[in-house]
Amino acid sequence: MKLHTLILLLVFLQLSGIAQTTYFPPNFSTEWETTDPVNNDWCDDGIEKMDVFHSESNTKAFIILKNGKIAIESYYDEHEVTTPWYWASAGKSLTANLIGIAQSEGLIDIENPTRTYLGEGWTSCTNDQEEQITVRNQLTMTTGLDYMVVDQNCTDPSGLLYLNEPDEEWFYHNAPYTLLAQVIANASDQSYTSYTNERLANKLGFLGLWSDTGSNQLFFSTARGMARFGLYMMVDGEWNGEQIFQDEEYFQSMINTSQSINESYGYLWWLNGKDSYRLPGTTLTFQGSIVPDAPDDMYAAIGKNGQICMVVPSQDLVIIRMGNNPDGSLVPMGYLRDLWNQYEQLNCSNSIEESVLPSVNVWPRLTSNYLHFKSDMPIEKVNIIDRTGRIVMSVGHVNVLDIGTLRNGLYFVRLRIGGQSITKRIMKVD
Repeated sequence: MKLHTLILLLVFLQLSGIAQTTYFPPNFSTEWETTDPVNNDWCDDGIEKMDVFHSESNTKAFIILKNGKIAIESYYDEHEVTTPWYWASAGKSLTANLIGIAQSEGLIDIENPTRTYLGEGWTSCTNDQEEQITVRNQLTMTTGLDYMVVDQNCTDPSGLLYLNEPDEEWFYHNAPYTLLAQVIANASDQSYTSYTNERLANKLGFLGLWSDTGSNQLFFSTARGMARFGLYMMVDGEWNGEQIFQDEEYFQSMINTSQSINESYGYLWWLNGKDSYRLPGTTLTFQGSIVPDAPDDMYAAIGKNGQICMVVPSQDLVIIRMGNNPDGSLVPMGYLRDLWNQYEQLNCSNSIEESVLPSVNVWPRLTSNYLHFKSDMPIEKVNIIDRTGRIVMSVGHVNVLDIGTLRNGLYFVRLRIGGQSITKRIMKVD
């Protein structure tokens, strides 16, 4: 019995030691501990290449947290640590948190019809049709409202029309999501910004602001504000010993598959490691994981023009990127993969020695039909990826590849060489 108790005590102490390794920066302070890249086995060459990658892809702010400490923090194009920037649709994931907090306070029940909080007639549906739409449907993009309207951002009843029953289809329809802000405001009897700051942002030690931009609401904060949010997510809704997010069941539902149509979508969070995914603007289902080379437990808040909060609990890792459009795509899934590839190249143990680093050439970058490849090491696989992140061609070792059947536009060529991924951009033209 004594031996059993001792073993349990040792396990407890070990787990407690692990939990204590997570660092939390002081609230509303510029102080934030850093960790030397050497501690992460990162190479100077990889750090320099990542810096070039960001300077060439319209990045404004970039942060990597390891165990809560800043491992890399870079700013570009006159952006500074105190400069606020918009989250775009990455703010959806913040809204999902706020809905969960409101539910834990008894203000909202996500299984209730949305009309409970917005009143009857918030859509142009019949009473019976509107009664079927719940807050959960808004969280999961399954309201059944017509996404083929002229303006998918219109939140007026005239723009919210019946298409099909809830849960029958998944479509990234912005207007029903946007109205969640009003759901919270009505349920809490305070402004959305006030509720956000009082219930979450202030507790994490940063200030944010929701701003109306036409039919949309955008959240603004510094990159460090988004990093604090990512750190809070990484430790399951805790902040420096305080469990802020109380509803464990909701939290897990938020970062796991929320419906049967798009496996890679939770409650307004994008999920990695699934067998298939859908993307905004389409009802097509693509096979594979969003970022195949990243850990399966990675999940991300992703917004227009590459606003990214990537969380990887298994690696105690948070990656933040803010800036302008990096690659011309509406949803930067290809860029997300490039970003992860750059992160992998930081690790010396993942890098090929400089003396045997392959010379990889893909040409021409502007082409109508054929791509040519040359490498000092065998090319194990070639994937051609379109702007939505869909793999449109996949072949083994080749020296020449005919891409004449592809539509014109931007593509990413991912080559697997020596166990590593190397990505190049090309433009298909007539």
